[in-house]
Amino acid sequence: MTPEPPMTSPGIVPFSYTDWLAAYPSFSETITAPQAESFFHLAELILNNTARSPIQSLTQRRTLLWLLVAHQAQLFANNKAYDANASSSTTPPVGRIASATRGSVSISFDGSALPKQAGWFNQTQYGLMFWQATAPLRQMRFLPGRTHPPRLWP
Repeated sequence: MTPEPPMTSPGIVPFSYTDWLAAYPSFSETITAPQAESFFHLAELILNNTARSPIQSLTQRRTLLWLLVAHQAQLFANNKAYDANASSSTTPPVGRIASATRGSVSISFDGSALPKQAGWFNQTQYGLMFWQATAPLRQMRFLPGRTHPPRLWP
C-alpha cells in the first residue's frame, strides 16, 4: 500500500524534502525525510502557513519555512558537516566576533545587538537569517480608521 500524496490547499506551502535538500545540501548525510517533515511541522507553529499568513507570497513563505527547518536541523540533528574531523558533533559559531586570541586559542561571539526574544534564533546562521527576514513582522502596524472621541473622566 503506497502512502497518499499530501493534500495541498490553496495558500499553503507544501513541504518537499528533495527540494529542501537541494537548497540545503549540507544536511543530506544527517537529516532524513521524516525528520525534515517533522521540523517543517514545527516551523508551521512558528510561522503561519495558511492563506491568512502575514507572508502572502508563497515563495517568500517557503523560503522562511525552509530556513526554520534548516535551523532546527542544525540544532537537533547530529550535524558533522561543519568539521568532518570532529570526534563529537559541532556546529558552526554564530554571531559577531567580539574577541579573539591566538595563544591557546580563544574566541568569543557577541549577539548583544539582538533582543532577548532572538536568543533561540541566534544559535544558527539559518535562525539569524529568519529573524532578520521577519523583522517587518515585528513592527507595529497602524490601521487607519475612524477617530475615537476622547474619554474624559469627570
